Amino acid sequence: MVNVKISKPYRRWLYGLLALSWFSGITFFILHTWFMVEGDYGLVKHPWQFPMLQIHGAAAFLMMITFGFLLGTHVPHSWKVKPKRKLGIALIAIISFQIITAYILYYIAQDDPRLIVAYAHLVVGASFPIILTLHVWMKKRAKISKRDKKRDKQARKKMRRHKKNEY
Repeated sequence: MVNVKISKPYRRWLYGLLALSWFSGITFFILHTWFMVEGDYGLVKHPWQFPMLQIHGAAAFLMMITFGFLLGTHVPHSWKVKPKRKLGIALIAIISFQIITAYILYYIAQDDPRLIVAYAHLVVGASFPIILTLHVWMKKRAKISKRDKKRDKQARKKMRRHKKNEY
């Protein structure tokens, strides 16, 4: 089996960046949707809404660079590992969808299509940690299963040797 494990420092970078992007995006949505504050002339947007969007945008740019690195390094090697291929394709599709919808959100001003794209971006982005967790969990499960099979094989071999010695 090909070793496709991502190094620990890079994994920390990736998970930290994903957490920052996810948290800032969800926080922006919550502030934008449910929190208004009293201003000099009535209700205005929450003061943290725009900074959260700026953080989210910065994290997204770094995520795009990181995604490019993963496409060039992790994906070609891990393509050979069939059990995780479907989840890997789902992750690539989700990130690609997020990049495209972010571009549309930034450059489209019409209200109705923008609202549909914004909610699609939110729902898909919010589900990303679940798909990534499944992707990583399947790797760990496959590793445990492989270790158990190896242990069973060794036990059967030992049992055969033991039976031979009895006769």
